[in-house]
Amino acid sequence: MRTIRRLLFLLAGFVGVALAGPDLPDPLTLDAALAAVDEEHPLIASARAEAASAAADQALAAARDDLNLDLAIEARRVESYESSPYRDHDDSHAFIRLRKTLYDFGRTREGIAAGEKLRRAREILVRHSKQRLRLDIMRRFFDVLLADLEAARANEAMSISFVRLDNAREKFKLGELSDIDVLRFENRYQSDLLERGRAEDHQRQTRARLALTLNRPDDLPSDVEAPELPGLKKALPDYDALLAELYRNNLTLAALRLERESLLAAVEAEKAEGRPDLYVQLQANAWRQETGFRRPFSAVLGLDMPLYRGDRTRAAVAGKKAALAQLDAEVRRTQFTLRQQLLETWQSIQTLQKQLHRAEVQRDFRDLDLDRARARYELEMDANLGDAMTLQSAARKFAAQTRFDLALARERLAQLTQNPAYSALQPSTETPP
Repeated sequence: MRTIRRLLFLLAGFVGVALAGPDLPDPLTLDAALAAVDEEHPLIASARAEAASAAADQALAAARDDLNLDLAIEARRVESYESSPYRDHDDSHAFIRLRKTLYDFGRTREGIAAGEKLRRAREILVRHSKQRLRLDIMRRFFDVLLADLEAARANEAMSISFVRLDNAREKFKLGELSDIDVLRFENRYQSDLLERGRAEDHQRQTRARLALTLNRPDDLPSDVEAPELPGLKKALPDYDALLAELYRNNLTLAALRLERESLLAAVEAEKAEGRPDLYVQLQANAWRQETGFRRPFSAVLGLDMPLYRGDRTRAAVAGKKAALAQLDAEVRRTQFTLRQQLLETWQSIQTLQKQLHRAEVQRDFRDLDLDRARARYELEMDANLGDAMTLQSAARKFAAQTRFDLALARERLAQLTQNPAYSALQPSTETPP
């Protein structure tokens, strides 16, 4: 029994490894992270379930005029007239009936159209969920890189504080510093030590968030590689041109337009509920008592004509029209929201491009300043090498933060307009001057 349990445990482990997919590369690149998008991620799985539900509704609408085959068995006891030649009380009856709607005057057609439009809308939202996840992966990936830069800065600051504290203790022994001066250096060191601990915690937290976004909660990446972002400085069209692209291509608006078409078809389908139904029916019968007026087989070409349905059709149509009016308001509200998002994203890109130029100049300045400080330190002309190192680390982090913010803004723009050429991950096709 124990052997069987062990085998089952090992088998479950192998299955879990197989389902988890291949390990992430080390170091992890942004391209590899984006390629590792898991179809079973809750965000995508939820959208796919909605699409599957819409597809099932479409299939249900299409099956409305399918062939129906029914079997009925009736056990009946009857009391016959005394003059009847059939005195048996058992008048059981069985029949098999086949019925097929030939034409329902648009009811099934409109129902199928409504289901098909809704299914297509839900499939578009699946694409939208994948793009949202792509943006989340980029954001979490950049968070890891920034956390590493911050940890490096905090470690440098802590190291510098420790060296200064150690020097202060030596000077205290020589009587060159008072105890309060040493405590000031000690206080600074303890503060920087705490900041380094927090930075290291943040490194793990950002990696955990990235792993969750990749749907791999137990596979935290150790090393990540900064991306090139070749399209970071590409020129963009003006706002009006981008707005036209948004109205034409945006996935959310496209899904809402299809939902509106689905509701229009649903209104027509509800109106068609009161229309006739042309059908053919074949039926074979068997009775316990055979009489001369009973037929073993019958064929019918019939027309069902609803004469009165009360207010059911009118109420159903009114409900669909109310939903249509609500959807029209939602479309308008979404247009307003997306329009504002586009404006803010476009302006943010303009500002971040200017900020990136400043950040790169500042980074280059701090690199040169560090080289000069290192040279002066080696010549024992200056002891402020630590300050230059800290300032350089801060400048590098600011430049990286600006690059990543710009890349995310460009990716949002690419998703809003559905134009991948605006993404920072796409190389520029412009010819350099």
